[in-house]
Formats: sequence, C-alpha cells, structure tokens
Amino acid sequence: MRLKTWAALAAAITLPLLSGCGNDNAQEGEVRVINATTEYASLDLYTQNSDGSNNLVVSGTSAGAASAYTGVDRGSYTFDIKSSTGAGTAATTTGTVTKTDHFSIVTYLTGGKASATFLTDEEANPASGNAKLRIFNAATGEAPSVDVYLSTNACDALTVTDTPFASAVTGLQTAYSQLTANASVTPWNVCVFATGDTTTLLLDIPALTLKNQEIATLILTHTSGGVLLNGAVLDQQGAMTPYTSTLARVRVAADATVGSTGGLVTVTINGSEVSSQAASPSVGSYVTIPSGTLTTSITVDGVTTNGVTLPSANAGSDYTLLVTGSQSNPAATLITDDNTPSTSTTQAVKARVINGVNGGSGTVSATIDSKTLGNAAFGAATTYVPLVTTTGTSTVLPTSVVTTPATLVNQSFTAGEVYTVFIWGNASAPVLTVSSDR
Repeated sequence: MRLKTWAALAAAITLPLLSGCGNDNAQEGEVRVINATTEYASLDLYTQNSDGSNNLVVSGTSAGAASAYTGVDRGSYTFDIKSSTGAGTAATTTGTVTKTDHFSIVTYLTGGKASATFLTDEEANPASGNAKLRIFNAATGEAPSVDVYLSTNACDALTVTDTPFASAVTGLQTAYSQLTANASVTPWNVCVFATGDTTTLLLDIPALTLKNQEIATLILTHTSGGVLLNGAVLDQQGAMTPYTSTLARVRVAADATVGSTGGLVTVTINGSEVSSQAASPSVGSYVTIPSGTLTTSITVDGVTTNGVTLPSANAGSDYTLLVTGSQSNPAATLITDDNTPSTSTTQAVKARVINGVNGGSGTVSATIDSKTLGNAAFGAATTYVPLVTTTGTSTVLPTSVVTTPATLVNQSFTAGEVYTVFIWGNASAPVLTVSSDR
C-alpha cells in the first residue's frame, strides 16, 4: 500500500511539470501575412531580434493571397516584411502576440510606399443570421477618404434611400458593423465612392454574399491609374478573396478642326456618350467605363465616323482620348495617364506635355519656371516630370512651336496634383492649356 501511495504522489507532482515544460505551443500565438499588393509577387515575414538580425516566420506569400498561420511565442515584436526575391525590407510594423490568439499582418502599397498593419483576428461571432464587416482603406495616398455603400441597387442607380454603410473612411475601421446574412438575403452590390461624391465610382463589386456569422474586412487598395481602387475580402482566420477593378476612366480632349476653327466633338464608347458637343480645343472630365474592348464613334460638327479602332482599356487605368484631325478625317489617340501622386516630399507635383497641334511639324515642349517637361510628338505625351509646389507664381512657356501660343503666368501647382500641359489647336494659332488631372 505504501508503495502505491508514493507512486501516486510522484505522478501527481510530475504531470504538472511535464505540462509546463513540454507543451510550448500553449505559450504561442498564431501569425500570418496578407499580401494585398500587386507589386510584390511573393512576400516573406520576419521578426526582428535585439541584435538587428531577423528570424523567418512565413515565406513565399503570393500577391493577393493570405499565408497559413505560424506559431510565434507570446510577446511584443517588430515585424519586417521583405520581398521573397529582393534585398531590403519592404515594410515594418509592430504588434503584441498573445497566447492562443490569431493575428494577420496586412501588407499593401499606397503613395508609392509599402506599408503593413497588424490586425487581431479574434472578433467575437455575431448572432446567428448575421455577419460582421469593416472597411480598411489601404489606399489613402490615392483615395484619402471614401464612402462605401452596400445596396441591392446597381452602383450607377443608387437612390435617395441608399445611405453609406461606412462614411469618410480614411484608414482601418476599428469597429465592425453587423448586417443580416442568411440564405434569403439578396447579395450586396458594394459601391465605393470618393467621400461625398456619388458621381466618382472607384470600385464596383457586384453580388457580394456574406455568410452566416462571417467576420470579414473589405480591404481597398490602389490601381495603376492612381484613382480607381481594387478590393479584397479577408475572412477572419480564413481566406482572402480578391475583387480587382473591372473599371477604367477616360476623358476626351477635343482638338478637331473644321476649316480654320475648332469643331464640336461628341464621342461615344461602347454605346455610351462620354463627351457631348465639346468645343475644340478643350478637355473634359473623366468618365468611368467598363475596362476591355472599346468600340468608338466620333462626331465632329454633325459628321460621324464609326468603327474607330482603339486599344483595349486596362482595368484600373486612366486615359486621355485625344481627338485631332478634321471634320472629314478625325483621328483618335488613347493616351495612358498616370494620376498617382508624386512620392517626392520636395517635388510634390507631376506634369507632362501633350502635343495636339494640327498641321504642325516636329515635336513641341514647354517649361514650367524654366524646368523643361520634355518633347512630345504629335498625338503623344511626354513622361511626367516632378516639380516643386507653387502658389500663383509660376510661368508656363511653350517651346519648339512654329507659331508660339501666349505664355501663361501666375499659375499655381498644388502638392499631390498631376497636371497636363496641352499645346494644341491649329498650327496657325495654337493654344496653351494647363489641366489639373486629379
């Protein structure tokens, strides 16, 4: 009996000790990386050590994907996110890992710079028949503030009864909002607009269905054009589903002639009118269109040319459709615009030149405060040039034009803006126009 008693006592003492030193996973939290970029084909996640070295936590997370979770000892960390194929750190963030909990590090690009945000994946479940959703505007460099609508109406047919699900979102919403989610609920059309402007559609996600008790974050990221947005729905402790843009934007730069004067230009693309009786030369506002094949017709002072051939519009891109030539023989050139803001803190403005001088020869150029913007052939644009910010003090001088249009003085160039200097009209009397593009 005494032997059995001592054996039982030894076992009672030994079992807690084994549990404390052998079950290390009980002291870990779970961490993963979310690659919400299009620029990084693959990302690795590291933790920083006190001596400046790194420990690899997660490797090879593809663009638009979420990695699996990896156990990390509880504690506070500085995390480095690096390209799997390049040297250097792309982004850094900090966060505290607690035992048995889950965390996501979302990596994205905005304002030309990679950033990362540490998220906790432990939001409590909503009641049955509901879901939870929050918005993460990870494109504040391009879209500083957005309104997000969830509606059964199409994004181009919202009514006065449609109110924003989330208003003036300037980053990560800390709180989730609850909404109905069950088999009988009609899928939501997700419509993202610039704050207070339902004419500027930035993202359209049709028929988004949220599952019963789903907890999700809608992540908004930039596109190549610099204004439209991509989206992705990240499920808490689940997958990420990309919803990339299906939109493009185009504006018409009317520059057609009728005899010695400018013509009135109307343009339809895929059956929709994007410019109506625009006087030449003038530049219109951007219009959102579906990306893809463009079927175009041009009318100059009542004479219509159908079947104009243009390249396809890439999703997320901005374009200027330059209409030149004559009433009987108009020409259309689709020019790609880069409306991403300048990433320079000292030269926070971008500008370029477009040449639309009908009947001219050679290239044209311009200077802004003596800084040359490059040389543009007819129907083409120069690359963008960075400039310093000015307020009512700049001079825009056209150069390399046979008949020189009047110089523009006392011009302003605002930080974060993108400008096009148009030199256009008839070669006998060209015109100089400065357009603010974003």
